[in-house]
Amino acid sequence: MRNLLILTILIVIVSAVSAGDLRLEDRNFRTLAYIRDDGRIEDSSFQTVGYLREDNRIEDSSFRTLGYIKEGKVEDSSFQVLYLLDDDGKISDERFRTIARITGDGTVEDDSFRTILYTDGSSERMTEKITAYLVFFSEVLNESD
Repeated sequence: MRNLLILTILIVIVSAVSAGDLRLEDRNFRTLAYIRDDGRIEDSSFQTVGYLREDNRIEDSSFRTLGYIKEGKVEDSSFQVLYLLDDDGKISDERFRTIARITGDGTVEDDSFRTILYTDGSSERMTEKITAYLVFFSEVLNESD
């Protein structure tokens, strides 16, 4: 019975971290969140905290729209521009000051090039998802100040 329980737990863990998912870690390599291939954002306890929709809308766990990422802009729910997002992964404020960078290997650096977040993969096609997590679901940008 004990072996069956251990096997069940392992299956749940392995299925929870599937190939298309992205794991986000702090600078001490502690898991902060998961961005699932289907757009769900989960905290380190696998609780859904939000959604990244295909139409670039970001929602909280109660399906309330928090904002949007489109055409290189991060906007709140009233379409106010919060940040600008360059093709090279640079996140800037409305005054064009760099707040963070998402490198090609998925590492996130602050404006002083200090690592503030790690991912377990390339940032290719994930830049907007990582940015949405940073802006709407994380305190990482505020902690780096």
